Amino acid sequence: MTLSVEIKTGVINLVEAKVKKSNIEIKKAYSFEFPENWIDQSGIVEMEMLVILFEQTLRDFRFSEKTCSICINNSSIIYRELVVPKIDDKKMPLLVRSEMMEALNLTPDYIMDFIVLNELDVDGTPSYRLLAVASQSSAIESYITLMKRLKLKLLSIDSATNSVLKIIDTMPSIASKEQAIVADVGSGHLRLYLFEFGQYILSRNTRLVNFNEASREENILTIEDNINKMIQYSYTRGNKSGIKDILLFGHDEILADLKDRVNDDLMVPCSILESPSFIHWDETFQTRYTNAIGTLVRKG
Repeated sequence: MTLSVEIKTGVINLVEAKVKKSNIEIKKAYSFEFPENWIDQSGIVEMEMLVILFEQTLRDFRFSEKTCSICINNSSIIYRELVVPKIDDKKMPLLVRSEMMEALNLTPDYIMDFIVLNELDVDGTPSYRLLAVASQSSAIESYITLMKRLKLKLLSIDSATNSVLKIIDTMPSIASKEQAIVADVGSGHLRLYLFEFGQYILSRNTRLVNFNEASREENILTIEDNINKMIQYSYTRGNKSGIKDILLFGHDEILADLKDRVNDDLMVPCSILESPSFIHWDETFQTRYTNAIGTLVRKG
């Protein structure tokens, strides 16, 4: 059993599950909110308050698992796509660190990691296209401290984008599409991913007005506009057939209305993520836990 903890802006999603190589059996899931200013780019600001709230949630909802994985899905993590020469694996972390620091003007206190997206040839030079991530060491240390304070054994730290890539990698329906958009619709953010034949191309982030009934229409219009911009960008890729599918997940309360609006106004097939076949859950699948579930997916 493992507890997956997705740390967002003002929200923490919890998923307790039994993880096997071929499937994930979800035992329980829960979300709780906290003031956004408790966490910033440098990490947890209000540690004592967050520990108290977290402990109470674990106790009240009887989360008993003591091993955990973290999915970071907030402003404390920075993404950058890099193309670098294919060199010895042992030298790659140093090269990525150097490239990230130069491209983003980062200070030495940042921690970097990366995943290989694909191999390519650049003017005859074998190269890698990478998705690199960076976070201030203080942020990572604060999340580790939080788990220690909660007496949880930390197994891994993942990024939201890598979590989504692992989920999409299990979906032949996306891999078969020439171009597709996957939209992570949060209560205060929107992250759009562009895929071509299942291969990650890029992502775009947009801040949304915090969701309430008064802001519902404003958020739907903002999301629709950003999806349309991603559709327009897709044509610059030299693909004249355009987006073949739009897949939504995240803030379940708004997704049905958003799906109808996109289908009607943008005239591109739009659907809400259904439970992947490898996930077993006695309750109705809630897409808000997609990132937390993706963190539990093991490759290979």
